[in-house]
Amino acid sequence: MDISLKHEDCKLLESFIENISEECVEADFSMPEYMPEILRIIKSVAEPKINSCRVTGDRATIDGTCLLKMIYTAEDGGVYSFSQERNFTRYCENAGFSECTDTIARVSVSYVNCRATSTKRAEIKAGLNISVVGYTVKTQDIIAIADKTDIEEKCMPVRCASLGCRKTRSFAMSDTITLNVPSAFVISSRAVAVCNDIRKINNKIMLKGEAIVDICYVNADDKSQTERIKHNLPINQILEFDGLEERFSGEVILNVCAVDVIQKNENDGRGTSFDISLGVDASATMWEEKELLVITDAYSVGSCIDLKKTNYSFLCSPEYIKDTYIHKEELSLSGANISDIVDVTGDITRCDVKCENSSIVFYGSVSVSVLTRDLSGNIVNYNKLIDYRYEKKSEDYCSNTKCSPDVKLLSLDYMKKSENCIDLRFEFKICGEVFQCLFLDAVTDITESEIQVKKERNAITVYFPEKEESLWSIARKYNTTVNAIAQENDLSGETTEDLKIVFIPAV
Repeated sequence: MDISLKHEDCKLLESFIENISEECVEADFSMPEYMPEILRIIKSVAEPKINSCRVTGDRATIDGTCLLKMIYTAEDGGVYSFSQERNFTRYCENAGFSECTDTIARVSVSYVNCRATSTKRAEIKAGLNISVVGYTVKTQDIIAIADKTDIEEKCMPVRCASLGCRKTRSFAMSDTITLNVPSAFVISSRAVAVCNDIRKINNKIMLKGEAIVDICYVNADDKSQTERIKHNLPINQILEFDGLEERFSGEVILNVCAVDVIQKNENDGRGTSFDISLGVDASATMWEEKELLVITDAYSVGSCIDLKKTNYSFLCSPEYIKDTYIHKEELSLSGANISDIVDVTGDITRCDVKCENSSIVFYGSVSVSVLTRDLSGNIVNYNKLIDYRYEKKSEDYCSNTKCSPDVKLLSLDYMKKSENCIDLRFEFKICGEVFQCLFLDAVTDITESEIQVKKERNAITVYFPEKEESLWSIARKYNTTVNAIAQENDLSGETTEDLKIVFIPAV
């Protein structure tokens, strides 16, 4: 005999699938006549971007472009740059893609090699790591007894966060920067976007934030010198997210997936401004707060029942960490004999999080590339990994604390300290969605058999309890109800308190 059950649900976000594959892009540089001959290649760069990630059935199609760039010196001592763009398409197949509610593609560079084949030609090759992460919704089915009055339930009230929606939307930004010092070539460019505030209206989110663009370029009047310009673009966007409701709470994470810097030249070839175009992904994760009564045990005083249980995890309403962290590093370059610094760039290559000693620790590495000119006039490229660590303390953090980190490098400033040493200053934006996890064995199904419970005992049973024994365990053992024992013994709590004898009535 089946029992009619009332169902409630709690939804969690799960990372469904992650495929990592390598894509190779290469180019043959044949330089025009107006470019000076290659004396020495000092650095090769690959700047990939994802243009689209489309899911059709079990296949994800990732389209992107990669700018391959060679930075070299010529006989005149100047710094020059030459680049070409290559398109790439990658297919990932998995049966899980059709079940995903949100799919994001990311690309990183594993290696770049460049060699000159003549004074006017070069070959460049780069390896790209393309990852596709799919997100799905896991629904936990929670039950409550609906129509059987002779079934006793042991319930635990749980206030938890249930996933409301998870979606990623993309938007584009553009601006023009006028230069005070004219440009000959762009050496490096990077951008990062941060969300400062959100407002929810129906199924739309109003975003406010900023994108920070950092560009290093060669001075057109003195090609042995480089200039740096930083520019902030305000973000004011209204994006639509299916399934979003105003009562949901959550955050939006911004990720710059494309950076284009185009130099606008006068007739003499000197760049007077940069046209900047950015592609930004906005990933919204929104939660609904729910109050559930989770049944952890049950029995019937009138018949035999069968229980099915499952271990469920519940996330308490999230806390959001938002902080700025400054990390200073003294970078020693033995034997460098630094005359001046040409360019310094940094990219976060690793971002992890762990809980220890009542703290959440964000830690990882930044890959730093340093171009310096030595006392002989030669430009040398140094690559270093710099570790960072940020700690957030709270008495609430424990082994059951879960955190989703979002760490961004807002800026990297540098200063020559000596001929063999550079002072670096990193500014990080540390964000994290923190949950306290609760794990419970919950009843997922109750089935009643037609076998009746035999009650061959007196109307009142005398029981000698252990110290503060639970009324639930006694009632279950003697097939009565907690309420009956409490009333018979004038108890108001859930235990036998300090009673030496407990009277157990039959029901």
